[in-house]
Parts: sequence; structure tokens; C-alpha cells
Amino acid sequence: MKDEASSNAPGPCRPEPILCLPGPEKSCFACCPPIRPAGYEHIQYRTILQRVLRENTRCFSEGDSRTRPIPGFSCWAMGYLDPSFRQAGCLLHPARHGGKDLRYKVDYAGKCGRENCPESGTFLELSVGARRFWLHLADGLDTFRYSSRAFNPLFNLMGWGKRLLERIALEKGGQKIHRISFFQDHPLLNGFVDPRSHAYLLTRIVLQDRIHWLESRTFARAFQDFSDRIVAGFRGLTTSDDAPHTHLLGLDPQFLDFLRLGLDVKKIHEETAKVLKEETDHSLGGFIHLLKESDQIPC
Repeated sequence: MKDEASSNAPGPCRPEPILCLPGPEKSCFACCPPIRPAGYEHIQYRTILQRVLRENTRCFSEGDSRTRPIPGFSCWAMGYLDPSFRQAGCLLHPARHGGKDLRYKVDYAGKCGRENCPESGTFLELSVGARRFWLHLADGLDTFRYSSRAFNPLFNLMGWGKRLLERIALEKGGQKIHRISFFQDHPLLNGFVDPRSHAYLLTRIVLQDRIHWLESRTFARAFQDFSDRIVAGFRGLTTSDDAPHTHLLGLDPQFLDFLRLGLDVKKIHEETAKVLKEETDHSLGGFIHLLKESDQIPC
């Protein structure tokens, strides 16, 4: 069963799932339209939007060649994609028109074409088996809840990155696990800490045959304390304005996220970053040694 999580070959009748369109029962339209105000979520206006989506779908005509601007924060081309009114999204998207992109009909066509959340990119990096494993955590969510960061746990989980997500899926052997059970068994992944700013630390700790530590509440508390100490130890770090932006350095992207998002280091010279990485790795080694010596975490 574990081979399923690492297999990249889809079944004969099962298309490869993508985060935007995981199956016939729902879709994600969180990025539509691309001029949403910060923090906006469709589910906050569900009743109104359900009516708007139906009306947009009813009035939509593929043959209409007019270009119509998007009024305010609503788009006339956002509608239902299926006759059962379960999937919502862009009625002009090329996937609906044999590859022909009709988004030029709105005045944000270029932005619509570029819109792609980081979570969807991470999801595509996973094997097909791993994608299917993680999608089970969204079972039972309809389109509005699936498109909400408040309800859909995948938005948060994708921040841990490919290596950790792939390994967990492999360890679980393709099981169908409900999100409540999963988070009960993996407390650290249930909002204990921000994923992207902590992914480097956690990945370095648990991927060396210690993935089972994620099921320990003692480890969750210890990791949170350790990461807080690491951040406090680097607090007040001085950087130079003429240094390159952190995300442009040629180092492990997860370590760069740790610098940017965990330590708030937006610019830094690469040699300085390498020194910080060595210090961080040394601290990680000491933390792992202490945990191994502890009798509170199963080894």
C-alpha cells in the first residue's frame, strides 16, 4: 500500500488531481477574481454569491465577443462549472474551451492568467498518490468551504513543503484519514506553528527516520519551545541595505523562508546567511540529541 503514495502513474480512469479541481464534487475559486481585498473569503458572502454565480452562469455566452471590465470586486465571468452547481470558477478559462483562453474579455486577463497560489504549486510537486492522500483531509467540504483558508486545512499544510508531505503520505500507506483524526494524531501540524517559517527546522529533524515524532504532543511542545529560542537568539540581527534580497540567494529555499518569515531578514549577504545556516544546523543537532536522550519521546 505504501507504493501508492510514491507512484506518479494515474489510474486508467482517474485523472491526476490538482488542488484547484480535486474532483467532481468541489473546486477552489479562492483566487477568483484576482482583485480581491486582503483577507477576503467568498464564504463570508455565501448566500449572495450563490445567487450571483447562478445568474452569471445563466447569462454567460461563449459566443459573446464583447470585452466587459470587472466591476468592483466581482467578476461577471465567475460562475458554476457544472450543471449540478457544485463547482465554481472561471467561465472563460482555457480548460473549458479546448485550450482557447477567453479571459481577454475582462480587463484583468493578464493577472487572471498569472494567478497561481503557492499552495497549488506545492501540491503539483507531490506524487499523484500523495496528492490523493492529502485531498482526503478535505473530504466533505463543499466548494465554498474548500475555497476558504479558515475551513480547508490543505492551504496551511502545503506550507510544510514537498519533502515532509510526501514522507507522511508514504508512511500512512495511502490510507483515507479524516482531518479530525489526522490532526489528533499530528498535533504539531494543527496550527501549532506557521508552516513556511518552520518547515526547514521540522524537516531537518523528522525526516531522518523520526517522522513518528510528529505524533507526540511532547515533541510538539518541545519543538515550539526550541523554535522560539532559535528566533530569540537571532533577534536583533543586523543586515546591510546593499545586500541582495533573501529569497534570491542560492541556498535551500526552506532555509530562506526561515530567514525571511521566521527571522524577518529580508536582505542578507550569502556568506552571512551560510554562517546562520551552520549555527542553525548546529542547534538542530543539539536539540535532536536531547530528544533522543529523553524518555518522553518514543525513538
